[in-house]
Amino acid sequence: MDTMNFDGSCDPNPGGRMGFGWVINWDKKKSPTEGKDEKQRHPENTNNVAEYTALKEGILQYLKLGGKGPLQVYGDSKLVISQISGKWKVKNQKLAVIHKQINEIIKKHDLKVKFNWVPREENSIADRLAMPKNASKTTPVKLEDRKFVTDVNRASISPQLRLSINKLNTNPTPGFKNFAQLRTGGLDTFSRKKMNELSEEAGKKAVEIVKKEFPNSTKDQESALRWMLRGLSTDLAVRKVKVDVEISKKRNKKK
Repeated sequence: MDTMNFDGSCDPNPGGRMGFGWVINWDKKKSPTEGKDEKQRHPENTNNVAEYTALKEGILQYLKLGGKGPLQVYGDSKLVISQISGKWKVKNQKLAVIHKQINEIIKKHDLKVKFNWVPREENSIADRLAMPKNASKTTPVKLEDRKFVTDVNRASISPQLRLSINKLNTNPTPGFKNFAQLRTGGLDTFSRKKMNELSEEAGKKAVEIVKKEFPNSTKDQESALRWMLRGLSTDLAVRKVKVDVEISKKRNKKK
């Protein structure tokens, strides 16, 4: 069976430049086919729009190259995979348009296709292809310059969370998706600790950083300190909380 992996990204999200990537593995061919494209900045650009567009363009490329199906499609976006499979409803109007276009393409070509979610680690080629050319304009951080409140390998966290944090700490240019996917997996040692206790454990410098970054939100200050105490570097802990704030705002707008 032919297979296709797809991925999309928007940098910055939302409103940034979108990148799309896909890789097709042919059942009867040795060499896979890689493809990529991108679009300029636009206020309506988002990671989800990029993911959907990557799926659409990947299927079109597959058909253009003579693919007849059956086709097994893999993506690391639970939203796109769940919606295109019919498990979740499509509530966003912009996504609904692309969703409809994809279904029309599949129906027109009588393409037998199945969709499966995979973790990001199993979608690395498409993820690389989806990176826009001008993404992450900031200079990559030198790993040796990163500052830490605690050693992640000694923090009281789960092995899985330790692995995830280590991956971020060793990534010079992590993107929005990397932070969005970072989860504790439930309550841990730091979840219920409040500002006084967190400040005492993290130290004066860490407290100064979070108060400067989140001057009007004790909640966000506490969240950033928790991530620092779990072993995430100080700069990444701040970015993690900013990503969470952005995600929360988008969810509230949809309610």
